Amino acid sequence: MEYQTYQLQKEKEFEAACQRCGNCCGALDDPCMHLVIQSQGKYFCDIYDSRGGVRKTCLGRFFECVSIRDILHRDWLGNWNCAYKKQINNAT
Repeated sequence: MEYQTYQLQKEKEFEAACQRCGNCCGALDDPCMHLVIQSQGKYFCDIYDSRGGVRKTCLGRFFECVSIRDILHRDWLGNWNCAYKKQINNAT
């Protein structure tokens, strides 16, 4: 399998693991202004494809939005339930 094809496949698998809890985007404390809750209690980012960069929370705090892969080593409120972290921990 070509390396680029392999990377795209892995990215799709990684994204599919997300349970849309919104915790990595602050849903439990001070959410990003772009975090939107759906009727089923799931969250999504309304600018997901262009989310990187400086963003603002609902309480006015500025932060650098980065890929989930860049913060997997950090802790945040509710991270114990993060499907990404569970996937990484089960792979090791």
